[in-house]
Amino acid sequence: MSIAVMPLLDTLRARAADRALLEQLADHPTERSWVRLHSSEDLELWLIGWPPGSRTDWHDHGPAAGAFAVLRGALVEHQWSGALRLRTLRAGDARAFDAGHVHDVRNVAGTPALSLHAYSPRLEIMTRYRFFGDRVEVLGVEKAGQGW
Repeated sequence: MSIAVMPLLDTLRARAADRALLEQLADHPTERSWVRLHSSEDLELWLIGWPPGSRTDWHDHGPAAGAFAVLRGALVEHQWSGALRLRTLRAGDARAFDAGHVHDVRNVAGTPALSLHAYSPRLEIMTRYRFFGDRVEVLGVEKAGQGW
């Protein structure tokens, strides 16, 4: 993680302290749900609800650095950087990552989770990947406004 993502993590942690976020997105029983809380050229914030068993599938965030904090429940991040790494984040945990970070975030628990995500600059593209166990392969690129 570069020093450049530290201000993003600080911004995320400050916003995650707002307990009102816990009430801003109703739990959906089967589908991930989200709401964009802020969008400017240099910062975007998303609140994401995770029902049990939901996941993002493998992706990166293009040229945007990112950070996310778990507000309720727990999430498991599967990260690919030449090797598979797993990290469990519970309510109160946060992490930041540089642009090009390839991961798949999952709610493997039996209860819903809620997380807050920050990107800088604003999230414009996401590259989707297929994971093969020893490598990832690009499936395609999604653009903002087309699917999210």
